[in-house]
Amino acid sequence: MSAKNSHMVELRDVVMEFEDKKVLDDLSLTVESQERLVVMGQSGSGKSTILRLILGILQPNAGEVFFKQFEITRLKRRKLQQVRRDIGMVYQYSALLSSRTVRDNVALPLEELTDKSRDEIDKIVDQKLELVGMKEARDQLPSELSGGMRKRVSLARALVMEPELILFDEPTAGLDPVIASVIDELIISLTDKSKVTSIIVTHEMASAFRIGTRMAMLYHGKVIEDADPETFRQSQNPVVRQFLSGSTEGPILEGSQDAIAKK
Repeated sequence: MSAKNSHMVELRDVVMEFEDKKVLDDLSLTVESQERLVVMGQSGSGKSTILRLILGILQPNAGEVFFKQFEITRLKRRKLQQVRRDIGMVYQYSALLSSRTVRDNVALPLEELTDKSRDEIDKIVDQKLELVGMKEARDQLPSELSGGMRKRVSLARALVMEPELILFDEPTAGLDPVIASVIDELIISLTDKSKVTSIIVTHEMASAFRIGTRMAMLYHGKVIEDADPETFRQSQNPVVRQFLSGSTEGPILEGSQDAIAKK
């Protein structure tokens, strides 16, 4: 089932509850083609939940989730699987299969979702590994790679189906600042080159401002700031200001509701 929708992604009046906790509260958010939207917020604020809703892994308690013209929340399983081919995912800890080589990890989506021959798959895998600077590691196991190298392989796997959208869950988590910067620059260059739209969930402020063409912050289940990076940095919303500064003084720790309304 599909609906008219001009955005690459849209969450419309989404409510998401886990047991007694309302994680997303009537949340609405749009993402345009070729944007790099960074989503920020405290732990447990619903950032990764948004990615799972877009993939159709989770169903909202209320509201609608669209990817292009498709209403994800109403798709049958088979159609959802087809739509997911246009969405790549880079997981927080790379999520590579430990018993498979780099080549086999990157080839997996092509082997499972297409009828391409082994030679065709190898050609695509080599091309994507070369893009991320990992072609020489194609026969190695994930355990033989550094954290940054595993992230590169995960990115190659996300690109292998030529997706229109890539979702990144904490892409630089656990990496030292230098390697994190390398991964950031790789994300920027590859998404620009591939003309792909991306949504990046991160706690890392340096990465967020380096990568994002647009930034959104979640607080108490709602988007309280949504702007380009420079405007976001100058936000007068006290919650945003406290989050960016890392201060222990402010409405976040006080649990105040006063700053929820966007200013």
